[in-house]
Amino acid sequence: MAREMIDEIRRAETQAEAVQAGAQERAQEILRKAQEDAAAIIQEMTKKAREDADRARENAKEECCRMLEAAGMEERAEAGRLEAAASDRRGQAVDAVLSALM
Repeated sequence: MAREMIDEIRRAETQAEAVQAGAQERAQEILRKAQEDAAAIIQEMTKKAREDADRARENAKEECCRMLEAAGMEERAEAGRLEAAASDRRGQAVDAVLSALM
């Protein structure tokens, strides 16, 4: 009877060790899978962040080009106004000189 109890205890211990080893292996597998998933998520987030940054950079370049074009148009318009004003002043100066000579 005592021998049977000892054998039963040993079987239970062996079974418990096997269950524990299986649980440990399963825990390692879960950890490995979680690490792989985390790496994939980080990679995807990094890729998306790069794409977003590239898109923002392109949008900024386009906006810069539009602003430069608008500034150029404004500059050309101002140059035209100044040229017209200078031409008008030259005409007034010529008229004044001719008036003084007559």
